Amino acid sequence: MKEQNDIEDLVIVDGHNFIFNILKGVRPGSEKLTYLKEKLVADLDLYKNQKNCDMVVVFDARNSDNPSRSIQIIDGVKVIYSRKNETADDIIEELAGMESDYRRKFVVTSDYLQQKVVFGKNIYRKSSREFNLEIKDLKERIREKITRSREDSDKKFHSLEKRLSGKERKKLSELRKK
Repeated sequence: MKEQNDIEDLVIVDGHNFIFNILKGVRPGSEKLTYLKEKLVADLDLYKNQKNCDMVVVFDARNSDNPSRSIQIIDGVKVIYSRKNETADDIIEELAGMESDYRRKFVVTSDYLQQKVVFGKNIYRKSSREFNLEIKDLKERIREKITRSREDSDKKFHSLEKRLSGKERKKLSELRKK
């Protein structure tokens, strides 16, 4: 996935692990799960663009009838669904262990066994909770930046009438009366 020379990090997210650890009430097969996957991909795209990293999210589909992996790029995020009888952990371990030009690789999961495997390969690990807090903080900083930008633009905005000379304002006023 690495295309730009300035991208140094790869972040690999265990999608279902993240969703089920952050939102405890959600269960596999839930109608809400599709929405949460889409929301996660959108949040990962935001994170990717703000942190200038490559992003991969892996979903477990081992109980499906898919004979091969499903790989899509959605809004710049690589989304991978495992094939039948393959776990998301298998794919994450494969991606984490691959040679690459990335300076650092991060795996986001709260799966203890997966964390041990990741540490063994000298890959950085973030828990789902920690990564969720990082995303929330990032969104809050963006909201604050937008608010400051709006406030600054409101201060700099001058209505058309304020930018016109007295003579031009008088003509405009006469046109409005017609």
